[in-house]
Amino acid sequence: MFRRKWSSLPVEAEFPVDLKRLGYFINKDDEVRSIENEDNYFKFFINRNLRICDRQRFAMNQAIQDEIHRRLIGDHGLCKVSLPLPAGQVAPTSANVPIFASAKIKEKSRVVIVFGETHQDLGILAHRILGGKGGIEKGSLVSVVRALLQQHCSPTDAAPPGIILANMGELIWWPEGKRTLSKSAFDATPMRSAAHVGNWIDPKVNYVPCHESPLAHVKYIFERVMPHLVSGTAGLDIIGLGDGADVVESYLNSSATWSRIGSRINCFASVGGQFPVWEVKCAGLQEFLRQRARAFVPSKEPSGSLLSGPSGNPLTTIFTSLGCPVFSAGDDQHVETLFIASYPTVLDWLQEVADASASSGRPYENPMFEINYREPAGENNHWEGLGEKGDGVVGSTEGVEGSDAGVAALKIVTRDDVVETDGVHPDTPAPEETRSDDQLETARTYVIRTKPTDGDEKYPESARA
Repeated sequence: MFRRKWSSLPVEAEFPVDLKRLGYFINKDDEVRSIENEDNYFKFFINRNLRICDRQRFAMNQAIQDEIHRRLIGDHGLCKVSLPLPAGQVAPTSANVPIFASAKIKEKSRVVIVFGETHQDLGILAHRILGGKGGIEKGSLVSVVRALLQQHCSPTDAAPPGIILANMGELIWWPEGKRTLSKSAFDATPMRSAAHVGNWIDPKVNYVPCHESPLAHVKYIFERVMPHLVSGTAGLDIIGLGDGADVVESYLNSSATWSRIGSRINCFASVGGQFPVWEVKCAGLQEFLRQRARAFVPSKEPSGSLLSGPSGNPLTTIFTSLGCPVFSAGDDQHVETLFIASYPTVLDWLQEVADASASSGRPYENPMFEINYREPAGENNHWEGLGEKGDGVVGSTEGVEGSDAGVAALKIVTRDDVVETDGVHPDTPAPEETRSDDQLETARTYVIRTKPTDGDEKYPESARA
C-alpha cells in the first residue's frame, strides 16, 4: 500500500519581507518600482501557481506596511498602542491589536478618529495605489496624517488635533508572526506545506479579547480607549471609510450608547458608507446625522459637489438615502480610493466645524442646502449577454426618454423569473431640497426581455407595465 509521509509534501513558498530582496525599490516619486526595470510596478503573477503569487504579495504588503508605519512613527510622531489596555506603547508577545495615536494626546482639545475599511491593514487606504501609480504616501494614511498636523484644534488653540487610527481590518492574531492580520493576509501566511487546504482560524487562539469583530473593536475604542487616552473635555471628529462607517453608525444606533457618547462627537464624515436612513432607530443619532454629519459617495462630479439632502435624491442612480447631506467624493471607481480623492474636502469641513463651534459657542449645524443635482441620462441603454440566467437577454428602456430614466420603475425579466421593484415617486422632498414640479415627471418602466424565438409564447412581445 502506498504511504506518503508528511515530510514528502511540497514545501510552502517563502519570500523575504524586504523590498530590496523582493526586487523592488521606492523611486523619487514615492512609487514602488522594479529594480530590474524601473518602468515596471509590482508584478503579482510570477508563477502559474496562485499560492506562490499570494505568498509573494503577502511579503510585499508587509514590507510596504513596515515603511508606512516607520513614516507614521518617525516622521509624524504617532505612537503604536497595543490593545487591550493597559499595554503601554510596546507591542507585547501575547495577542494584541495595535492602533496609532498621537503623542501627548491627553492634552488635545480636539481628536480626529479614523475608522478604516474592515478588510484593510492598519494605515492602508488602497493597495492598488501603494503598488502602482500614486505611491506610498498617496495610497496610505500618511498623507491624511500630514494634512491633519497642519490644522489647528480651534481658533484659540493653535496646536494640531490629536489623531487616532483605529485598526478595523487586522483583528486575527498570527502567533508565529506575533501580530494581527487581516483575513486576506492571514490566508496567505505559511501553511504546514503547499498541499494543505488553508489556515484555520481557532477562536481561542486567533481572536484577541474584546476585538473579535470590527463592531467589538469600535465599542472598545469608544468605551475603553477614549477614557484612557483622551481628555474628558476633548471633542471628537469621526471619519468612517467604507463599511467601517457602517460599523460606527451601527454602534451609535442605540439610545443608551448615544446618551453616553453623543454629546462628545463634533461631527461625522462617512466616506463610502452605505448605512440607510431607515435603519437609524435612535432619535438622537437621526438628528445628529441631519445637522452635523456629511456623506461622501462615488460620483464623477468634482469632490465636494452637493448631490442630495438627508432623505435622498431620486434623480440619481447613486444611493443617497443616508440621513445626512450627501456630497461627491470626486471618484466613481472604488470605495477604497474615495478618501484618497476627497480627504482634502473632508478635512477642510472638519476644520470648518471646529472653527464655527468655537466661534459661536454652540454645536455646529449644517446650513440649508438647495439641491439642484440631477444625474444625466446615459447614452447607451442596451445590454447584451448578461450571462447564465440572462444569456440571450436584450435590454431596452421602452417608453423612457431623456432623464425620465432617473425616476423609472424597474422590471427585470429573465427566462426563469421576473423581479420587479416599485417606481420611485419623490412627492415629498426633504425640507433642504428644492426642485421644480417639471423635474418630477411620471415614472416609466424599464424592461429586459428575452430574444423572441419561433413558437416561444412564454413571454409576451411587450412587457410594458
